[in-house]
Order: sequence, then C-alpha cells, then structure tokens
Amino acid sequence: MGEDTGSRKRGIFGWLVAIILILAFGGFSVSNYVRSRTIERPQVIREEKIPVEVKPSRVMDISWILELTGDIRPMREVDVYPKVPGKIIQTLLVEKGDYVKKGDLIAKLEDHTINAQLAEARAALESARANLRQILANLELLEKDRIRLENLYKEKAVAKQRLDHIEAQYEATLQGKKAAQAQIKRAQAALRQLRILYRDHRIHAPISGYISRRYVDPGAMSATAQPIVRISNEGELKIITTVTEKDFPHIRRGMKAEIRVDAFPDKVFTGAVSIISPTIDPATRTGEIEIHIPNKDLTLCSGMFAHIRLELGERNALVIPKDALNRLPGTGNYYAYVVEGGKAVMKNIKIGVIQGNYAEVTEGMEEGEQVVVKGQNRLKDGTRVTVKAHGTGGKANATS
Repeated sequence: MGEDTGSRKRGIFGWLVAIILILAFGGFSVSNYVRSRTIERPQVIREEKIPVEVKPSRVMDISWILELTGDIRPMREVDVYPKVPGKIIQTLLVEKGDYVKKGDLIAKLEDHTINAQLAEARAALESARANLRQILANLELLEKDRIRLENLYKEKAVAKQRLDHIEAQYEATLQGKKAAQAQIKRAQAALRQLRILYRDHRIHAPISGYISRRYVDPGAMSATAQPIVRISNEGELKIITTVTEKDFPHIRRGMKAEIRVDAFPDKVFTGAVSIISPTIDPATRTGEIEIHIPNKDLTLCSGMFAHIRLELGERNALVIPKDALNRLPGTGNYYAYVVEGGKAVMKNIKIGVIQGNYAEVTEGMEEGEQVVVKGQNRLKDGTRVTVKAHGTGGKANATS
C-alpha cells in the first residue's frame, strides 16, 4: 500500500516537471518569434513635406534707377563780413528771416571819425583848388607882361635882361600850376578813399535772399573775421551727393532727377544734374554730382533731407522676386531657397538693385533656378518640399 502511494507521488511529480519544461520551451519560442518579427518589420517614420510656391530666376531688361540721398542747400549762401575792424556796430537793420534785395542797407558802423576825416579831406581839396586858381591868375598876368616885353625888346625899347627875368617868372609859375594840379589830384584821391571807407561803414547786402543767420547784436565791435549775418538765396536750391564708381560713368549733365522730402511725402519735385565732378575720390570710390532744383514758390527749404531718383536707362540682369529674399540675422547678408530634387537648398546671394517686385542677383544664383517665394519661413537647408505652384513675372524696374 505504501509502495503504491509512493509510485503515484513520483508519477505526479514527473508530470509536473514535464509540463513546466513544455511551458518554458514554448515561452522561449514565442519570445524568439516576436523578436524576429520585430527585426524583420522596422518602424517607418514619415517625414513631412513643406508646401512651397516657387518662381524661376530669370534674365530680363530692368529699368536702371539710382536712388540717392542728400541735404538740400541754397544755390548761393553768403556770410557778410564788415570791412572796417574795431568799430561799434551802431545799427543792425535786419532780423533772421527777413528778405533783402541786393544793395539793401543791413547795418551801420559808428562813423564819427570818418566824418571828421572826410571834412578835413574836403577842406584840403578846396585849398588845393584855391591855390590853383591863384596860380592861374598870376600866370595870366605874367603872360600879358611877357608878350608886352617881347614887343618892346623887338623895338629895342627894353634890355634883354628884363625880358629874361619875366620869362623865368612865367616858367616858374607854369611849374607851380602843374604842382597845384598834382596837389588837387592827391586831395581828390584821398577824398575818394575816405568816401570808400565811409561806404564801408555802411554794410549792404551783396545778394538777394533771406537772412538765415544773425551772428552779432547792435553794440558789438566789428571784426573782419567775424560775419554779421548770413544771406541765403532760396529761389534755386542744390543737392550735392555722391555716386558709386560703378554707376558714375552713366551720369550725364542735364539728367532729370525726382526729389522727395519728408515734409511733403506725396509731392515730387524735379531737378537736373548740373555739375559732375571730373574725378573719383580714391578713399570712398565715389564721385560727386550736383543737382539743381528751381524753388520759385519757396516750398522747399535749405537743410531738408532729400531722397533722389535718377533713371539711368535699361540694362540686362538676373532677377528673382523680392519675396524670395531672406536675411541672415546680425549680418544683413541675403540668402534664398531654391528647390532641387524635392528639397530646399539654401543659397547665399549678393543683391544689386531692388525696385518694385524684383531684386537683381549679382552672385550666388543662375538663370532658371526654382526660387521659393512662399513657405520659406518653415524651411531649413535640406528640408523636403512639395511645390504648389510656379509663376513668372514681367518687366522690372530696378533701383540701387
């Protein structure tokens, strides 16, 4: 009986061991199967394609417009200096903003000394004239006596010595006449100089225009190095600006210029290139030009900042839409994306003139490349893209 019980226990234990081994083997096989299926079927990661719009870069004729800036200046501007130093400015007849005509009196210097000198010079001239009148009277008497004694000498009624004496007196008086005449000329010259000096005590406007500055007040001492006022002629104005060496050869005298100022943003003023420098500044590689602007209604004022447009004609250039331009932060350098093989490729480019919807590309791109004009804010170099639309453009106006 005990042996039967022991046999049953051994049998049950054997079955349990067998079951455990079968389960363990089955679990190992399932694990290997799952692992093998995982290796055979790797997970697929889908890469997003960014939708973009593109337009081709193209070569086309562009209107070549040069954009410049400069300060507006008066055509003529004069600082008025006194010619007489060390005199009190007795009267100043103008204020800043007053309009004066050429020749108008604008200031007076004290003139007590010059008035006394003038009186003295007039007296000296009158004395010299009186002396000449006396000499002429004496000469007239001597002439009569000389003629009378010559006749008497011919009749042998007087001695030769007496005739020689009267002739000597006559010649001496003639010399006195010449000296008196020279004295009068000297006195006249001295008087003229004093009259000029007197006029210099009266300061007149050398040109017509507006008093743009007043440097002194009445009571100040005159100095030839210190101006009294500045007169600006605003009826015609000028802008002096510079043009790069590349564009300078295309500037022509008489070329029309469109001028805008911030004070009148909706108004266009017209001027013309009037003076062109014959040389280029080697330090800046620019040349100076001068644009003249009529200003009869005095709308413009000297000192205004001007924006200038010069149309130089047309030229052939590679252009892309301006919407394609991007700038590298902190550098100001331009770049654009083009589509190649379904991917966005970033290209560093150099830009020439820009006007309207087009920008000239001088370096970094070739004709016919598909340039991204929309969607580039989501792109990086190498991003996969899908092209939504293509487009082309018409004639461009270009500005440097």
